[in-house]
Amino acid sequence: MHLFGRHPIASSILALVLAESSLGAASAAAQNPASQTQSPGSSKPTRHDSVEVVAKLSPEEVEEGKLNDAYQPIAEQQRKGTCSPAIIERYKSEVIPLAEKSAFSMPKNKFLFLANRDIGNCYLAQQDFAEAEACFQRILQYAPVWPGTDDSAYPINFRQIATAQMGQQQWRAAEESLQKSVSLFAPQIERAMKSDSEFSRTGHAGNLRGSKAISMAYLGIVYLREGRTADALRTVDSSFAEASQPNVPSTIISNVVQIGRSVAQATGDKNAIAKWSQRN
Repeated sequence: MHLFGRHPIASSILALVLAESSLGAASAAAQNPASQTQSPGSSKPTRHDSVEVVAKLSPEEVEEGKLNDAYQPIAEQQRKGTCSPAIIERYKSEVIPLAEKSAFSMPKNKFLFLANRDIGNCYLAQQDFAEAEACFQRILQYAPVWPGTDDSAYPINFRQIATAQMGQQQWRAAEESLQKSVSLFAPQIERAMKSDSEFSRTGHAGNLRGSKAISMAYLGIVYLREGRTADALRTVDSSFAEASQPNVPSTIISNVVQIGRSVAQATGDKNAIAKWSQRN
């Protein structure tokens, strides 16, 4: 199903959305890799670690290590190339059943979150939007436990839901999902800016602003599709203003500009087209 039909501008917007969606998911995965989110001192020992060290692990830590051993080889394979039915099937047969049987809430929800996120991203890449949405919707029951609703993965997941809904031309539902995404980023940015950590005030805040800007740009696309031209142009302008804040990655600004230019072209507004042509 085509996001905007067969118009060349529409097709380019769809391509941008899917490409950015994959980029955003990869960014979230980099920020929340399964092997790097364990609390200090709880890392699973490598094979050459002594029996004495292994004995100090709690049963929950042992369980997390077992789930991580099942998850990581599949995730690594996915990151190395395009998604395949075989990868999806491995998540479904090797990771999800194991996680569902876990007696410990944290590792159980963590690996159900990660597996469903990765499967959803595979389905997005394959443009199987209904299956992708089902995965991202399912994640909402795991996220409060891991990684937490104050993590950037939470509003990103609402954007992934919206992407899948856009692919199905469910514009009103996508609008609501994107508004939720944007609203969730706001307090996260505020907390980062007030942090005692310089990295939080700079790099982390910049990443959050950039991700919020992408959600806003998507919202502009939805407004355009709903026939709300003025709202579409206003929203992509706001997206550009957010992306232009300090420490936002240049790749984000580039993607926002591409979306903004496509929206302006689709509206036919000469002033907007001229304005966006000068942005970089």
